[in-house]
Amino acid sequence: MTKTGSKPSKDRSRGKILFAGVLFALALLGLWARAYFVQVVKGPEYAKMANRQYWASETVSGKRGEIFDRNGLLLAKTIATPSVYVRPNEVKDVWEVSHRLGSILGMSPKSLAAMLGPKKRFVWVARKISDAQAEAVKAEMLPGVYLETENSRQYPQGHMAGQLLGFVNIDGRGIEGLENSFNDLLMPSSTKYTVQKDAAGKRLSSLESGDRSSFNGQDLRLTLDSQVQLATEEALERSVIRAKGKSGMALVVEVPTGEILAWGHYPFFNPNAVKKTRGEWKNRMAVDIFEPGSTMKPIMVAAALQEKVCTPTKEYYCENGKWSVKGRRVKDTHKYENLTVSKIIRYSSNIGAAKIGLELGAAKFHSYLQELGFGRRIGLPLPGESAGLLNPVHQWKDVELANISFGQGLGVTMLQMADAYLCIANGGVRQPLRLVHEAGRPVEGKRIFDSDVARMVMAMLEEVVQEDGTGTQARIEGVRVAGKTGTAQKASPTGGYGGGYVASFVAIFPADKPRYLVCMMVDEPKAGHYGGVLVAPEVRNIGVQLLNSSGMLAEPVETMQMAKVSPERFWAPVQRMENISVDQEFMPDLQGATVREALEILVARGIVPVVKGQGVIIDKQKPLPGEKWPADKKCQLWLTGQAG
Repeated sequence: MTKTGSKPSKDRSRGKILFAGVLFALALLGLWARAYFVQVVKGPEYAKMANRQYWASETVSGKRGEIFDRNGLLLAKTIATPSVYVRPNEVKDVWEVSHRLGSILGMSPKSLAAMLGPKKRFVWVARKISDAQAEAVKAEMLPGVYLETENSRQYPQGHMAGQLLGFVNIDGRGIEGLENSFNDLLMPSSTKYTVQKDAAGKRLSSLESGDRSSFNGQDLRLTLDSQVQLATEEALERSVIRAKGKSGMALVVEVPTGEILAWGHYPFFNPNAVKKTRGEWKNRMAVDIFEPGSTMKPIMVAAALQEKVCTPTKEYYCENGKWSVKGRRVKDTHKYENLTVSKIIRYSSNIGAAKIGLELGAAKFHSYLQELGFGRRIGLPLPGESAGLLNPVHQWKDVELANISFGQGLGVTMLQMADAYLCIANGGVRQPLRLVHEAGRPVEGKRIFDSDVARMVMAMLEEVVQEDGTGTQARIEGVRVAGKTGTAQKASPTGGYGGGYVASFVAIFPADKPRYLVCMMVDEPKAGHYGGVLVAPEVRNIGVQLLNSSGMLAEPVETMQMAKVSPERFWAPVQRMENISVDQEFMPDLQGATVREALEILVARGIVPVVKGQGVIIDKQKPLPGEKWPADKKCQLWLTGQAG
């Protein structure tokens, strides 16, 4: 049975529905409030953040201009090289990243960790790494570690003309040599572009290669000929090593145009490995000054001939090798008496040159030196070019004038000496040396000497080589060669002159129709100090290669053979001895050897012999074979016309 009088249960469904409706309304109101906050209040800020994710501003740069020789051989180029950078704020574990990067890059993890300070936003870790290292970094996929492509400078020919080319710094800016001088020309331009990226950060658009090339720097073409440069550097290296010298320089110039075909320094410098060198990068050809010695004598004589002070046949008494000017002694290597001006140049008499210079006078000689460019920069596009050292004329007393007349008491660069000899080779017209190849550019010059004067000086220089002068080792069979030896003492830092020398030689090939000018200098040779012995043979070898390559020799000549003597004077066949036994304590038997073979042995011991007689074969010697090497470095050789 059922109970009666009980109350019916309340219906709560309406309240539940109302509560659910209120909650839904509140949620909807919250969503609308959030949407209002995101879209209206924070909208502009979030829009900027989105733009930063999908759009980025990038700096686009071109490549540095390339450098070529006159024939188009590449001497300097720019290649793409990877670099590593880190955004420290994105790095989760600094020590892990430091250890893993350090093992790849060969860096200390401790130093890497110190670089990655939390307050830094960008840090270069290693720039211009190898491709293998870049692949290893990429494979690690380290957070906050990125790779960037940079441009790196490379020199495909290694040390060829290294000092002249110079090098760039880590940011690709030229800081030495032509890289510095032509930095504005070679340097690429850059601009900023806005590029779109996808959600993964990959670039969706990029510049076409043609657009990028418009930012490249301009190329530079030099007057250098790489074949001539290589031959010159090899000859210079042999000369410095044979002379046991400290360093050396060599320059080759095309006479009709003034274009520089070779620019060599030894020791060599490889601009690909700047960090491994110690000063070899110095461009000594333009920077270093030295006293030219006897190579100055033809310049002085040209001025004297121009001023009608003397003629080639005028004689000067050379005082038997010893003379004093205001108490200062002037010496010759031999006891000469009366010598004509031509023979003063041929035998390189200091006394004869001093007397001509004193007769010419300080004011006139100084004026000609200035006209030829001494005491001022040549003007080639080179950083730090030296002006040399030419004292004002009012400081020239008789002693200074006498010294300068035979090449002591003034400082010159090799460029200045080459420029002066180029004037004589060009018939007395001084024209500028050229290093940048500009096809069709007219050759402009200024006349310094009459053509007759230049011709007379050229004849004297030819006698130095072709007759019994000091430059006979520069002879080339079938070619008339002109040249001049130079031997100068180096000034001592404490005053006066020390024991160091500069040995040099200047040659013009061929003398009757000058085509090439070759200058070479060896600094502080230890195996003697005469330019005609230490330097002339290798200058001759350069001349042979130049004349062979240009087809100016009737028959190819072996570059390394002994310079043959004129057949009108000597007819002896040259027979090479198979072996000359050289003892450390006793003189070898040189009898029957050629002059060159004997000189190679003696010069290596620091002995420059006195050679007497005519011929190419050693007939007698003093000291005799088996005697001890002379302590005073004196040796005499007697020649014969026939092999025994």
